Amino acid sequence: MNMFNHTLSAGLGPSWKAARRDTPGIVLTRKIEFLLLLGAVFFCSMNYFRYGDTNFTVADVLALLCFCFALLNRNIDFQLFGRLSSGLWWLGLTMLVFGLLASSIAGPDPMRGVVIVTQYLYAYLFVVLLFSGRTLDQLVLLAKTYVFSILVLCFQGIYLIHIDGRTNTNFVSGNGRFSGLMERENECAAVIALAVPILLLLITTKRINRVFATFALLILIYGILLTGSNTGLIALVFGMTVFTVIGVNWKRLVVHVALIAGLILAVGTSARDYLPTAFQKRVLGALESGDIGQAGTFDHRVELIYEAMNMTDSTLLLGVGADQYRLASAIHQPVHNLYLLLWTEGGLISAIGLLVMLLSAFGPALVVARVPGGRPFTGCIVASVSMLLLVANAVPHAYSRFWPFPFVLPVALACAYVALARSAKAAPDSVAQPEPVAQPDLRPQAPMARARPGVRR
Repeated sequence: MNMFNHTLSAGLGPSWKAARRDTPGIVLTRKIEFLLLLGAVFFCSMNYFRYGDTNFTVADVLALLCFCFALLNRNIDFQLFGRLSSGLWWLGLTMLVFGLLASSIAGPDPMRGVVIVTQYLYAYLFVVLLFSGRTLDQLVLLAKTYVFSILVLCFQGIYLIHIDGRTNTNFVSGNGRFSGLMERENECAAVIALAVPILLLLITTKRINRVFATFALLILIYGILLTGSNTGLIALVFGMTVFTVIGVNWKRLVVHVALIAGLILAVGTSARDYLPTAFQKRVLGALESGDIGQAGTFDHRVELIYEAMNMTDSTLLLGVGADQYRLASAIHQPVHNLYLLLWTEGGLISAIGLLVMLLSAFGPALVVARVPGGRPFTGCIVASVSMLLLVANAVPHAYSRFWPFPFVLPVALACAYVALARSAKAAPDSVAQPEPVAQPDLRPQAPMARARPGVRR
């Protein structure tokens, strides 16, 4: 029990030390609040643990309880990203939900619009606010917890594909693609890819053992291969490249490029026969032949994209309503492009709102870049945002709670690092040094000799 308390106190950071002067009740509620947030981060990508057929998961329960304790502890800060960037974030979120809600009220199913808007608000308002008021030590512990949870997903995939071998289950599709506890192949691959910049940040800032981190990185990469997702693989390569260019010292850039090139060469030659079957069929075959039509359901998705583009002219102001695209479509399926889906269902204002939300993270990225040692944080933010901008071209609605966690974590880490650097810089100047006071000499004095006449002293 003492070891547990010591570990939790280290994770709670400086604010925990200050909290120890509070009442025992406040200390206990802050402990519970942080433990609930750790649990929400760990389960955020495990949609399998949910209530019935709803989208209300164990992570949602923990996040909701954590938010209640945060309100009780007065630990909510609406300027999580800084004043300007937070304003852009809330503006973008308002535009997104306003377009969907207004279009749904004017559409055939207003109640469905209320449900979709509520889920977006829960994901990008309540979940985001959970990271406000956290210290850098707390956020580092949350980042490690998130990476560990994604590793659990990958280990599950390795067991199911190579040991269990069964397909057409909740976790492995009929064609052998791993979907895991997320129960979605492409989203699973995208979330694994989004964990890589966070892991690279922990490695670069020496917050994690490098031997373990290298092993974890290889497991994450192999987990993406198990999903057989082209989107996940492209996002992984793109994110690692962006982080390497921005967040890594230029002297080490050549080493990282050599490692990535060696990995690609190994995949294409000697290691080819050891790759997952789903990856060889869906991804590697298209790369070798140069025929992108072999990359899964690419042709079918392009057909949906063309159909959605033809609908945008009539949905500039108001869309068809939230979750109504499948009814308006001749194919009766939602388009796997978040920008077009929001445009057609919520009008152009919703699509612009999504872009404003994502691009608002570049504010903290620019600020932390000016702080000594802040380049890895900048690289992590830019890589994560770039990957989300890319992945949004291949997914439908993104209100599931596994999307905001890997996006907010890098931004919160950067803001906490800036705050810590500024407080350390201002500490010496904030305390005025008192003027030295002359102390009286209390030592016994020798008797002064009398001056003799004629003798000059």
